[in-house]
Order: sequence, then C-alpha cells, then structure tokens
Amino acid sequence: MTKEKIEELKKANPSGIYEGEISFFDEEDKSHKVEFIFRRPSTADIEAFTAAAQKNPIVANLNLIQSLIVHPEPGPVIREIQEYPAAANKFCEEAVLPFFGARTAIRRKKL
Repeated sequence: MTKEKIEELKKANPSGIYEGEISFFDEEDKSHKVEFIFRRPSTADIEAFTAAAQKNPIVANLNLIQSLIVHPEPGPVIREIQEYPAAANKFCEEAVLPFFGARTAIRRKKL
C-alpha cells in the first residue's frame, strides 16, 4: 500500500486506522492469512455488535469486522473467514474489544 493511500484513509477516518491480520489453519492444516486496514470502532459499533451477539454471535463477529474494514473491500476478507468463526471471534476479542476496555483487571477486597 502506498503512503498516499494510507494518508487518504487517515483523512477519511480521523479517529484512526490500524493494520489487521487474521492468520489461522483450517481442518486440513492449510495456512490462511487475511490482511486489511480497519478503522477505530465507535460506541455505536460495539452497541450494534452487542445487540447482534445475543441473537447470533458468529454473524455478529463477521458483521463487526466487515463494518470496520476500510481497505480493501470487506467482501473478500469476510468470504475468506466466514467458514472459520473461531478466527473471526479471536480477532474481535484481541483487536477490537480492547478499544472498549476489555483487557481489564479488577481487584476487590472486603474490609
């Protein structure tokens, strides 16, 4: 990707853009890797995800990823991972949810 394209994507997404990669192995031990650029998720994104996840978590993960991809077109990326829901779930858990404080440590002590 050219520096000009990155700058164009940054201007279109002022909250920030990030490189994303999902690497996994299928049932035949074949390696798959999809790479893309995604935008910082918004509160509206996580609200839609949470509502959809109650009905169908697999679809919710794919929809969230699809809504965040800004380059390339999300269709081919989603087609590559849609048969591998664990890979999509792992990306959402490790790359998206930390934007909302998902990596939280809590301490509680009765006094």
